[in-house]
Amino acid sequence: MTTNVTGDIVPPLAVESNSLGAPLIMDPITFTALLYEEVDTLISLAYRIWHAHYPGIITIEQIDYMLAHSYTREIILNEIEHQDISWIVIKDDTAIIGFISVGPLGDGTMKLHKLYLLPEYHSRGIGSRALAEVEQFAKRHNAATLVLNVNRHNQKAISAYQRAGWRVTDEVVLDIGSGYAMDDYIMAKQLA
Repeated sequence: MTTNVTGDIVPPLAVESNSLGAPLIMDPITFTALLYEEVDTLISLAYRIWHAHYPGIITIEQIDYMLAHSYTREIILNEIEHQDISWIVIKDDTAIIGFISVGPLGDGTMKLHKLYLLPEYHSRGIGSRALAEVEQFAKRHNAATLVLNVNRHNQKAISAYQRAGWRVTDEVVLDIGSGYAMDDYIMAKQLA
């Protein structure tokens, strides 16, 4: 048994039985709140994912700059402890394979800051489940709207969000320092 981000106990899914009638655990994927002892693992995972995904979308230099300015122990703990941003790890059994960060913006809006998954776990429905988890989290916190920023050239992510019912609502270019910019779409999803 595991717990989800609200502390509810979530049993593993047993969908079949083996020849002896024992349940087969077919879905070891869980979503749990980031533990302090997992922060360094999450940071290493971010570096691995970004260097696998973003070359060709942004330069290696910008990747390294953004990682250094977004993924430190101090930044993550500050977001959790002082900015009301929740960090959620996605696990395959006990191995962390991805992560989510989400937090309130006010006026019934919540922002999906980050959703990343190791490339070898893509196309398995885990990203869709992660988005559904974010929606449930937002609803439990009385949000009516979810928003996110996504690089305009990150077509794979944009397509995934569109399949999940997100729509592009704006475009923004944000100066992030040292001559780098984030060239993003803002996407939103209204929650029922």
